[in-house]
Amino acid sequence: MKKTLAALAVLGAFAGSAAAADVQLYGVVDEGFIYTNTKVTDQKSDNQFQLGSGLNLGSRWGLKGTEDLGNGYKVGFKLESGFNADTGTLQENRLFRREAGLTLYGPFGSLGFGRFGGIASAAGTYDLIGYVDSFDGGDNNVWGFAASSRYDNVVAYQTPRFAGLQLTAQYSFKTDSSATAATYSGDEGTSAAKRYASIGVSGDYGAAQFAAGYELTKYGANTSGIREIADKDGSLVFVGGNYNFEVVRVYAEAQYFEGLSGIKNAYKFDNQGKAGFDGLKGYGLHLGAKAPIAAGTLTAGLYYVDAKEDLTADADQDFKYYGVSARYVYPLSKRTSVYGGAGYGQTSVDNAAANGSDQDTKLVQAYVGLSHTF
Repeated sequence: MKKTLAALAVLGAFAGSAAAADVQLYGVVDEGFIYTNTKVTDQKSDNQFQLGSGLNLGSRWGLKGTEDLGNGYKVGFKLESGFNADTGTLQENRLFRREAGLTLYGPFGSLGFGRFGGIASAAGTYDLIGYVDSFDGGDNNVWGFAASSRYDNVVAYQTPRFAGLQLTAQYSFKTDSSATAATYSGDEGTSAAKRYASIGVSGDYGAAQFAAGYELTKYGANTSGIREIADKDGSLVFVGGNYNFEVVRVYAEAQYFEGLSGIKNAYKFDNQGKAGFDGLKGYGLHLGAKAPIAAGTLTAGLYYVDAKEDLTADADQDFKYYGVSARYVYPLSKRTSVYGGAGYGQTSVDNAAANGSDQDTKLVQAYVGLSHTF
């Protein structure tokens, strides 16, 4: 009896707090099967068939809420945890890896503090890639575009939407608080820390939407003063949009980048910290579409990247990426959907300057699964 009364008291206290602060528990559980075949030139094919998590929507749970402060002001919070539904483990061993922020809202717009995704990360509150990419960040292993990530220690400002336009700006004092000088990021708030800044604009005009943005990465240094990228900061510029023709919504995006330390699913290298390595430089193009078909939604996308390793002491190493993917999602109810998709990605590296032997990495993927939201 005492335990029951105690439990009721706790629930009552929570209910009172929830009523005052408008707290909401939400989440997604997404699981499915995915098959991948990877073939590298002159190497044996690698085949994998796995139970996977987040093949359509990232598995997550979160808490969010707001409190009205009066006179047009309110404060809100969002704590979002990503997990692997097939194993029950936290992603990257972070409780709130996806987002953790406190935001003040008012007539001026919003001012947020915490861990957020960058404007070109295809993740979180301030994501602008959803305006320009049909998949809002590629389809599982098929993307190949330059992109930012989720960052710690962020201050983010967003204006009210005026005449369809909205401005977003962000700054991170240190992108990853767990990073050390050994991984080229020193103390927060110093020039040795890896930092990030961005500014972007979005436009929403009913059937037509667009977004454009610029991201800057200020690379940190190790204890010897050696930078992750020798002489350049990282820069990424993107522009694009979408238009709803009623029978199909068409997406297009173009991006240019230089001084980057990596590209999603397209190219791996081990030149960080080496003299004369100024990162990756190139451009990317995307064309995509979403169409309602038989009560479900078909999403398709094409990706092309032409880039190189920017080396001051040696010949640059060129590479190209080609990607194509499609996914169909069919709702079984308001909160549950079944889905299936397939895609192909290829990275072609020109090694002529090094050893005269080009190398292709070809990937084929196919998957099916179930998503449930709560």
